[in-house]
Amino acid sequence: MDVSKKIIEAVKDAGVVGAGGAGFPAHIKLNAKCEVVIANMAECEPLLFTNQALIQHHPDEVLQGLQIAMQATGAKKGVIALKKKYEACRKSLEGKIGYYENIVIHELEDFYPAGDEHVMVKEVLKRTIPMSGIPSDVGAVVHNVETLYNIKRAYRDGKPVTEKFVTVAGAVRHPLVVKVPIGLRFSELLDLAGGPAVKDYILVHGGPMMGSEVDAGDTVTKTTSALLVIPDGAFPHISRRARMEVLLKRAKAACCQCRICTDMCPRYLLGHSLEPHRIMRTVSYGLPDTEAVKNSLLCSECGLCEITCPMGLSPRRINSRLKRLLQEKRIRFPKSNVERERPERESRKYPTKKLIARLGLYNYSHQIQYANVRIDAKEVKLMLRQYAGLELVPLVKEKDEVKAGELIAKAPEGKPGINLHASIDGVVAGIDGSSIVIRRG
Repeated sequence: MDVSKKIIEAVKDAGVVGAGGAGFPAHIKLNAKCEVVIANMAECEPLLFTNQALIQHHPDEVLQGLQIAMQATGAKKGVIALKKKYEACRKSLEGKIGYYENIVIHELEDFYPAGDEHVMVKEVLKRTIPMSGIPSDVGAVVHNVETLYNIKRAYRDGKPVTEKFVTVAGAVRHPLVVKVPIGLRFSELLDLAGGPAVKDYILVHGGPMMGSEVDAGDTVTKTTSALLVIPDGAFPHISRRARMEVLLKRAKAACCQCRICTDMCPRYLLGHSLEPHRIMRTVSYGLPDTEAVKNSLLCSECGLCEITCPMGLSPRRINSRLKRLLQEKRIRFPKSNVERERPERESRKYPTKKLIARLGLYNYSHQIQYANVRIDAKEVKLMLRQYAGLELVPLVKEKDEVKAGELIAKAPEGKPGINLHASIDGVVAGIDGSSIVIRRG
């Protein structure tokens, strides 16, 4: 077996997925041939410091993971794309990068969403990914830096993914970045941060822009980058309270077709045919504009349209609903080349500082340090669907004793998927259609 196949098998066996997004299986990305592997270190969502802490404390592991990904894909070059403002991360990497061949640092401007794959490839390589395309269409593969960390541990150390680096921030008493076992309940993460510092709040899994609302009883998965306490009155709190039927009524009553949502859309500025203002008009008045509706499949759901709309509407959430309806009907947007990017793109990059102020989170936006503490979880709840793919099949039964790192679930036979491993030593306390609970002792 050649080296690339060994790497792919090791990463597949370890259950490595994209650590910062939808959780796409990493071994599938590694199976694509490319010219350049890009390490995504933009971390462009406000309040998140997970990747920054990882780079500062584990630069060698990330660089080795990038080197391994280059070996698997046949890439001749590796690029760590990080924001220029991350000075501590750059210093940490500069002290190590000289020992690794063909790896360079590319500094990004401080704008949102610099971490979007289409945007990042354009910034780093000056190449435009086709609409509905992926980075490999233009000779690139993009991995989150924590994914690269896990790739190194899988291939060099034989370690499966059982832990996750997580930012706990927002309106908490002691914000921190911490490494915890997968399956830890969010209530325990909040306890580590001293608990909420406000009475009325929502919990957001991920960033304030693209993250989803969760309950304290939910658990850490392989894609959990952050747990944020968003106070009442902040924009993410207000926007997530509105029901879809209300959003549709507001769109019909208030959308003035100013097209600011379109003019600020990062995908539109790249040259995509996505025009949110047309979608809003079509949905509001039931117009037969099937092209506009189908173009919603191009939306990355970054949420800038929501932030910039002068009428307080949410094209993002309406696009998201349309996408689900189209996908249920198996309607796809055909891959097609972008003619050219919009000439105004550079001047319309949205500054992160402005975004934080607009979100009403300025008081919570400060540097957060990594807490290198040992977490002895008494119980974990491991979800059988925590990545982009099919639900996993349990390999254990109730009352079985398991060790941390032991394989406990895998994809259905003959189907694409990833492996799931126990994150603590203990006994299987319960199995249902969606999770496996392991209790220590």
